[in-house]
Amino acid sequence: MTFFGGAYAFIRVCFGHLPDRIGGYLIAIASLGIEGIGRALLWLSPSETVALFGALLSGMGCSLLLPALGVEILKHIPPQSRGTALGGFVAFQDIAYGITGPITGVLAARTGYASVFLVGAVATLVGIGFVFSERANSKTLMSDWCGDASQAKRGA
Repeated sequence: MTFFGGAYAFIRVCFGHLPDRIGGYLIAIASLGIEGIGRALLWLSPSETVALFGALLSGMGCSLLLPALGVEILKHIPPQSRGTALGGFVAFQDIAYGITGPITGVLAARTGYASVFLVGAVATLVGIGFVFSERANSKTLMSDWCGDASQAKRGA
């Protein structure tokens, strides 16, 4: 937990501005990739050193995921509703933690702790797929909006 928590805090403090600067989708994909590598190392870890490195990478990746996705979600929300939307977004993360904790606890009790990290690694791959999909949908929406706006400016 120390390696995970230390990496999480360090990355959030030192690099928390990146989603705003270079975009949430890019940071989310990188974060999930780094976290997935960390989870895979924890799953396959042959030694304590490798497990600690896996925990470090997991913390690094996890740190900017919520801010990165939040930046992109808030782009689709009217300014007067952003506080409520952000509160709902964070609440769903808490609900997800509340649901997955007991489920992975049962999994660990039945098949061992390594299986929990395998599930986590697979979840990061699924997450990357969702981010790519959302990014493609968002670009389509944005090009539709921009296309409509440019036509309106030209008087078409």
